[in-house]
Amino acid sequence: MMRYFFNLHECGQITFDEDGVDHTDIGSVRRSAIRAARDIMAAEVRAGQLCLSCHIEVFDAAGHQVLKLPFKDAIGVTGL
Repeated sequence: MMRYFFNLHECGQITFDEDGVDHTDIGSVRRSAIRAARDIMAAEVRAGQLCLSCHIEVFDAAGHQVLKLPFKDAIGVTGL
């Protein structure tokens, strides 16, 4: 297991993940980032807004970026 840190970039603000989460592989990291983005977006929608330019950057314990997940990539938009 390796520790990964999920930093949230939201509307010009950065929230740094100080604790991190252990994952076995990059697929697990991606799934976790998608779940986090969807949870945040669901809360935004309940509040009557949605920012699709926000993103989550994931770093490994050595400080290397392993994933950047734009919120817009965490959902599919239909019915337009």
